[in-house]
Amino acid sequence: MKYILHGRSNLISIFNGSHFTLRHYARGYYPTHPAGLSSMPVNRMFFPLKNPNGPENSISDSFRKYELIPGKMYFVPAFLPACFKLDTRLYFLSIQATLEIFPGVELFSGCPHMLELPAPPEFGPLMEIFEVQEPNVQYQNAVRAGGLVHAMLGRMVTYYQPEDFWKPLALRKYADLTDFLNANGNALTSVSDLAAQKKLSRENFTRHFTADTGITPKQLIDRFVTGRCLTLIEQGYSFKEIARRMRFRDEFAFSRYFKRNMGSSPRDWRNRWTGNRPRIGYQP
Repeated sequence: MKYILHGRSNLISIFNGSHFTLRHYARGYYPTHPAGLSSMPVNRMFFPLKNPNGPENSISDSFRKYELIPGKMYFVPAFLPACFKLDTRLYFLSIQATLEIFPGVELFSGCPHMLELPAPPEFGPLMEIFEVQEPNVQYQNAVRAGGLVHAMLGRMVTYYQPEDFWKPLALRKYADLTDFLNANGNALTSVSDLAAQKKLSRENFTRHFTADTGITPKQLIDRFVTGRCLTLIEQGYSFKEIARRMRFRDEFAFSRYFKRNMGSSPRDWRNRWTGNRPRIGYQP
């Protein structure tokens, strides 16, 4: 009998070139006061667990308002403007993760709307892992939790249209720029620096880049710098050291930049990352 093996090298190389990061999870009662639509550079998966006040709690995007119903999952893609209205009686689980299809390029960053779905099969096992933190199996549970969240993100791909991913994937045309930012991006990086890499004027480069990708070169720079700052915070560097490494004028300039892009201060973000109780106004 003759056996034929069909190669899958392209699929494998694309998958292995992607980068998944579980950024944060929190469970509890964390009220927020809506202040209009705002975006974050992470994908947010939100699970209402108890909602005694029903329609008083909601998430809105530019298309519609979603009342938060236990048993449902609400998916907010990275960089999509959304407004969270959560009162003191809403009990929820919030998970934040990123999925870069190649360095610095978030796969879901072009998705135009939220999703409301039944809680996926991964939800139950995740709740069990988050419920019990056994020291002797924490590494196994960490791998399981990451795999389950990664699987949920993979499932989200099927609910969007292929064209919703075209703009982020168009950044492959600018791989030299994403590589440059990955290696050298900091608070002093300018649009002119990127234009020089392409040997174009700033105006000509900006026009072509925005038409191809749906974002401005400045937005691309901010996404790289913010992502690098997040990683450094999670690695435990002081804010003063992060400001120095990323070439901010000082740690106050870094804090203002971070809050403008993330919706919370670096200190509040670190408190959430290390498990301290978030303050009022926490963005789930």
